[in-house]
Amino acid sequence: MSSHDGANIPAASGQPVARRFEAADADMAGQRLDYALSLLLPQMGLRGRKRCIDSGLVVVNGRSCTAAQRLRKGDVVELVEASPRSAMPAPSARAEGHEGQPQACGAGLTGGQEQPRFVCRQGDLCFFYKPEGLHTAALTGSTAPSLEGMLPQLLAGQADPVAFAAASAGQAAGQSLGQGGVFAPQLLQRLDRGTSGIVCAALTLEAAQDFRRAEAAGRCEKRYVALLAGRLEEYYTVRLALRTDKRSKTRVLDCDAGRSRWTEFLPLHYFDGAELNLPALTEDSQFHRVGLTLAGCRIRRGARHQIRAHAAAFGHPLWNDPLYGDGDPQAAPGTSSSRFFLHHGGLWLPEASCVVKPSWTFLSETAARRALEWLATGC
Repeated sequence: MSSHDGANIPAASGQPVARRFEAADADMAGQRLDYALSLLLPQMGLRGRKRCIDSGLVVVNGRSCTAAQRLRKGDVVELVEASPRSAMPAPSARAEGHEGQPQACGAGLTGGQEQPRFVCRQGDLCFFYKPEGLHTAALTGSTAPSLEGMLPQLLAGQADPVAFAAASAGQAAGQSLGQGGVFAPQLLQRLDRGTSGIVCAALTLEAAQDFRRAEAAGRCEKRYVALLAGRLEEYYTVRLALRTDKRSKTRVLDCDAGRSRWTEFLPLHYFDGAELNLPALTEDSQFHRVGLTLAGCRIRRGARHQIRAHAAAFGHPLWNDPLYGDGDPQAAPGTSSSRFFLHHGGLWLPEASCVVKPSWTFLSETAARRALEWLATGC
């Protein structure tokens, strides 16, 4: 096997290594790419090397590849830079109402699907938009696309892609810092696959710690908008504790959770049929009987399914929620789309904030304006 010294990159150990090599020896024939990549990234574990490949940072003979690809004699393996950003918004002290720029399709997503995007950077915090239908975190053993898996592309220009992958490998192994002391950009929030909105990431360990301290002290405010079944007449706070351990469905307990775990609900707009142009409602007899409320929701820390579980607990589940909604016994078979509407559109921290309006085209002008007002002002 022979290596070719191209432009050098920093390895996790801090020493320069070659950016490319050629599988010149017969012994390399048939070897999996993720194993052979140790020649370029000797300090990175197998999982980290797979992340590099899956993120498009490795090519064989100039083409993208899979971790399981078998090398042939003469194949050239090369580390590449992430694709340049197009019209990336400049960092700003505040990003109220800023929605960033569209990105190219992520792996596993089609052009017809809404795409994740970088919104802005404020200090050592980055804000991203996650569309409905995309996982936040990469699932172990799954090839399903996720915001976490797309971070190298979305963070192009904000963090070195190879150092990012090396640090991610260390964190996957349970280290607080990546290999060589490099901190991998870390997602600080998780949204359900069916929830759209803001996800914040830290570029440094200090920024991550500051975010957690703000959460614990109740100085982190997360604002959502949701479609709730029925008519919510007035402001309401659900204070019940939640049990989330080892359950697909979060359980509501009969005890106070403490202020940082409460969920506040504020009615913003009420729909009564013809006004809401949402095709899924046309055959929904439940909606025509009880109506639908556009509500503002506020949490401080958050637990898995917190808003969904708390909404159901006080009798106004998210409309069409397949896990926490009651369903409609009078509905015709197959008329439910099993799609709920929940959007995390406002995140407020002591030194940063971000607001992104929902991309719900079915909202009337009045309802859309009221939703954005809530996300931006909290009232």
